[in-house]
Amino acid sequence: MSTAPDPIRTVPPPIDGTPPEPPVPALPDDAEEDSTDRRSADRTLELALRIGDVLLSGGASVSEVTATCTAVAEAAGLERVECDITFTSISISGRPGPDAPPVSGMRLVHERALDYTRVTGVHNIVTDLVDGRIDRAAAERRLRTVVRARHPYRRGVVTLARAALAGSVAVLLGAGPVVTAVALAATVVIDLVIAALARAQLPAFYQNAAGGAVATAAALALVAADTDVQPSLVVAAGIVLLLPGVTLVGAVQDAITGSYVTASARAFETFLLAAGIVAGIAVALSIGVRAGLPVRIGDPPIRGLDEVPVQLLAAAVVSAAFAVSNYAPRRTVPAAGVAGALGWGVFAAVERIVVSPTLASAAGAVVIGMGGYALAGRQRVPTLVYVAAGIIPLLPGLTIYRGMRQFVEGASTTGITLLGQAIAIGLALAAGAILGEYVAQAARRGDPRHLRRLAGLRTAGRRHRRPHDHPAAPAGARRV
Repeated sequence: MSTAPDPIRTVPPPIDGTPPEPPVPALPDDAEEDSTDRRSADRTLELALRIGDVLLSGGASVSEVTATCTAVAEAAGLERVECDITFTSISISGRPGPDAPPVSGMRLVHERALDYTRVTGVHNIVTDLVDGRIDRAAAERRLRTVVRARHPYRRGVVTLARAALAGSVAVLLGAGPVVTAVALAATVVIDLVIAALARAQLPAFYQNAAGGAVATAAALALVAADTDVQPSLVVAAGIVLLLPGVTLVGAVQDAITGSYVTASARAFETFLLAAGIVAGIAVALSIGVRAGLPVRIGDPPIRGLDEVPVQLLAAAVVSAAFAVSNYAPRRTVPAAGVAGALGWGVFAAVERIVVSPTLASAAGAVVIGMGGYALAGRQRVPTLVYVAAGIIPLLPGLTIYRGMRQFVEGASTTGITLLGQAIAIGLALAAGAILGEYVAQAARRGDPRHLRRLAGLRTAGRRHRRPHDHPAAPAGARRV
């Protein structure tokens, strides 16, 4: 008799009487390869989305972020990449291979805080990845280091830089030592108040309203002290720190490049932030009028030619202080000061020839855009760092204050005219800076080195080949 076991009894039935589950068949080799490709594609999407998050929150335009995310995804291995960006989200899709199904990912942009050191670090990571100097794994490691790095300046240094910015703006407007000192002190208080409100997670509208109220209260204190100065310059100097110049530049650039939905959202954000400043000024002025302390409106003093060197120095300090207050790399601070002085010099020269301050502001912004592009190429930083810093001395803080003061006094027509002029100057600054950057790019297209770097992170209209699309170059060979 055979002693072989009964095949029916080799698998004992389960206790509950349910049939046993069939064994899981082993995956074929092509399925394992597909799974590996999917994991690799997910990592590529995550890298591109995190880079886009840093850039969008740092003030880069939609066209720049779209082109950069596309270039990163293609350089890391994806094909047929499509990127869609709204004001608060980034979506990317692509294919791991010609016949592979598409993969997609989305990331929400929660925080909007200017940190130009972080933006510069991401800019250099993208440039090295696209040029083939690093692979995706190295890019991921460097990105983690950049995101986790501490700010290059201590909080006290940033506060002092913002105070220096306000004091230098007061000098630009023709203020004397007393007004300049009060503007410095008021800005320190404004910065501390805004920092406290930010820790309490109060929206930016209320932060700007508080800042505008503090600046106006400092001006009212000068009136109460019966000083023979123009306290309105204190308000103008204090609110320059709060004006959303970077947001305005981004909104105009998005509109020019065809991203109308995001441009509308950024324009509304600009309006809301400016409205917060206006609301704070209006409340403080109303209280001052009821208390018998109206802040007098005076036209800015006529600038003589002998004051031009002082103005250029003040403009340089304004732009350099703005760079420090937004954590720009240390090597960029002197160049940011040069951009501010250059823009102000052109503005002052054109203003003596052309009556309209709007045209003079646009001319200064065009030069800032061109100079910022040239400086960015030499120092491996985004053009945004120099453009944002360079236009700060030209922002219409005094015009905004004068318009609001007319509203409080009941001269609505004059107030609307002045506020309209301030809006026109802001748009001229943004459009002029963008035009200057485009002109500089067009002038350098004949230079082959122009094609080897990302100019201000703008790569729209150009597809980058991935490193494996061309034969490996010998060690030390120069890529073209």
